Amino acid sequence: MTWTCPVCHAENGGGGSFCKECGFDCTCDYERYGTLTAPLPAGAKPVPALAADWQRKLVPGALACPDCGSTTFYYSVQLGQLICTRCRKAVPLVQEPRANHITAGTSAAKPLIVPRSCATLACGADTTAAVLADGTCVAAGNNRFGQCRVESWKNLIAVAVGGNHTVGLRSDGTVVATGSNWSGQCEVGSWTDIIAIAAGRWHTVGLKADGTVVAVGGNGDGQCNVGDWTNIIAVAAGGDHTVGLRADHRVVAVGTNFYGQSNVDDWHDVAAVAAGVYHTVGLRIDGTVVTAGKNERGQRNVQGWANIVAVSAGELHTVGLKSDGTVVAVGEKNKGQCSVTGWKNMVAVAAGANHTVGLRADGTVVAAGANQSGQCNVKQWRNIAFPEPQP
Repeated sequence: MTWTCPVCHAENGGGGSFCKECGFDCTCDYERYGTLTAPLPAGAKPVPALAADWQRKLVPGALACPDCGSTTFYYSVQLGQLICTRCRKAVPLVQEPRANHITAGTSAAKPLIVPRSCATLACGADTTAAVLADGTCVAAGNNRFGQCRVESWKNLIAVAVGGNHTVGLRSDGTVVATGSNWSGQCEVGSWTDIIAIAAGRWHTVGLKADGTVVAVGGNGDGQCNVGDWTNIIAVAAGGDHTVGLRADHRVVAVGTNFYGQSNVDDWHDVAAVAAGVYHTVGLRIDGTVVTAGKNERGQRNVQGWANIVAVSAGELHTVGLKSDGTVVAVGEKNKGQCSVTGWKNMVAVAAGANHTVGLRADGTVVAAGANQSGQCNVKQWRNIAFPEPQP
């Protein structure tokens, strides 16, 4: 049995009620309401119509598509964009505080976290990098291998920092890299159609628009063995392992599993993933957090966390951004990397080996933790781009 989605016209099989492409719930009253959803797991409550005043916040200008004037849109899992139901053209989201998640304005609906988002702020071992609103890049910290030489980069929408290298994703889907290339982790010049990037200790990962994944660099533990992955919507790279989030909200991992950091096969309803050196973190759709791997310093003690909209994993600590713009952190505290209790109005967070950085709603950056290489010297940074769904 097959059926055609009335929103995106994708052909669906198996008799399910949720469209595989846009997540539309066919039990909703489509003729009466325009619908914007994320792909929902079987048995989940349908997310019905969005109020007009809420749509106005997402679509620039008003309720209408800037090309044809339509007032209904859906979120394409494959493209990571809002698509007009009439002319099928992409409609960009407004850059707003906490733009990395979408929340329906009805009491029955729960937050819908857009799983694929551009990381405009990133930390590595002892380096911090960020994308500015104009598409250029800034970096601070250890520059021994040239990992901070990003001043010539342009048209960026995302950045990732590894052990001793920095990677940038351009708006045209190509990738640039600088820093140590000892294991070939900077050999990304031929990549195209990339929509997300991640950097591990000695490897680099790219998510392609078709849901497949590419990787280069050190592969001693199989962390680059991602050639058979499909239907991936987000990626993360740890010390020596790689994590992928599938469109069905389940998780896959390859690479080292010495501490159990790749034991993610039973995770479900996951909206985002993060990988540290020795542990892995998953953000569930309901705003709770699941972890796997080493817990020597309590970096996995997240059982009480709720209303989380973004997560990041460092070497021995974990950071979470809450829906109210505050930040929580657990794990190693000896360098002050968990001293984030006073942070407010945050829209993004990133965890390095022993430091943590956060992006404020005003485009400025705060940092806490180790600063031996100047990786926390970010007070003068301005106009950092907000994370938003990828083009």
